[in-house]
Amino acid sequence: MDQELWQLLKGVSRSFYLSVRFLPRKVRPAIALGYLAARASDTIADANSLPAERRLEVLRQLRAQLFSLDPELKTNLQACAKCQPDSRERQLLQDIDLVFGRIRALPLEQQDLLRQVLEHIIRGQALDIERFEVASSLRALRSKEELEEYIYLVAGSVGEFWTKLCLQQFSGYSRIIASEIVSWGMEYGKGLQLVNVLRDFPNDVQSGRSYLPVTDPDSLSKDLRAAQSLFSEWRSVAAVYLDSGARYVQAIRPARVKFACALPVLIGRETLKKLGTLPSAGKKVKVSRKRVYWFAILSLIIAVVPGADKVLLPPRTGTSLPAG
Repeated sequence: MDQELWQLLKGVSRSFYLSVRFLPRKVRPAIALGYLAARASDTIADANSLPAERRLEVLRQLRAQLFSLDPELKTNLQACAKCQPDSRERQLLQDIDLVFGRIRALPLEQQDLLRQVLEHIIRGQALDIERFEVASSLRALRSKEELEEYIYLVAGSVGEFWTKLCLQQFSGYSRIIASEIVSWGMEYGKGLQLVNVLRDFPNDVQSGRSYLPVTDPDSLSKDLRAAQSLFSEWRSVAAVYLDSGARYVQAIRPARVKFACALPVLIGRETLKKLGTLPSAGKKVKVSRKRVYWFAILSLIIAVVPGADKVLLPPRTGTSLPAG
């Protein structure tokens, strides 16, 4: 991947830029380009000065045309770019054809994986608009199944993509069968997104939406504490999914990938710890920079010291993997 695209990635997410530069070269371009494409579609979804139906149409066009753009879609993307106050995200939309060109240069099997995951992500972004921007009153997901669908589309599918890509590129990537490690990768991604849902829940309610499935969404705006038991229930689900992330880290072999996968589990668990009770609206739950640095050190130890993953990152339910 050329310097122009690395600078584009650095502009829209310095933290992801630093993380992806650490990954092995075999998987680095596909993961970086996939992130840029997903960030571009998210920027389209968030172009709030455009009507919801217009943004939905652009997302549908984009999903149908991966990884090529007809003249109408190019015009629509430029309209979305003009609505972006952030110059870096505006530049990303203006350069999306360049991103797609680099994706078309990847091996076909990597292009296929990227197409699958981006179709899922864009579908999740479109569902967000459909479910939360139609009515002015508070909207909520209606069922457990809708929440599971959402966290799969926007993050669980990413865990699948990441795992299938690594299985393609590394012989002996996992110490367990492919179907199981793919399943753990999917659950791991869902767990990370569910942590985000829980962390943002009070502020989402304040802005008129609830990703947690509630039977009476209007009551939340009056008394957020009414959702405490539901919040605790989904916090437990997130912990189970993060356990799949811990098992995932134990199961994989490449040290650099192991490091990249261990760090989010540690941060996710720390965030859940801070979310022991439902936070009040306006309160920002965040892991301190000092703790993140500490978790990075632990992740490095997990990556390079044999057996350290079982001591520093044990699953909290079920059994650990056997040695070997």
